[in-house]
Amino acid sequence: MTSSTVILPTTLQMLLGLYGYLLPTLLYVLWTTLALWDVGKRSDLRPAAVWCWTLAIFLLPFIGPLAYLLAGGGQIPSRVRIMTVGGGASAYALVLLLATLSGAS
Repeated sequence: MTSSTVILPTTLQMLLGLYGYLLPTLLYVLWTTLALWDVGKRSDLRPAAVWCWTLAIFLLPFIGPLAYLLAGGGQIPSRVRIMTVGGGASAYALVLLLATLSGAS
């Protein structure tokens, strides 16, 4: 009879794994909320364009909000848009890198 040992993850590995699962959801909610808020406040868009952007934001997860924020975001200053999108993506990349280096999967 052979015995097998179970190696439990460290606290850091558990936290990085948790952030690896939750951060994409948080980013999606943040980017979607910001894009919809801006679409709703814009008076320069025709109603058809508002509907198209809204459908794109809802029907294309991640891609729709990112496309609006990077290409179509009107009233949000470009610096804020770039920091929101780039900062979120960078934070997620950092969590993935740390999780990979620590052995969490």
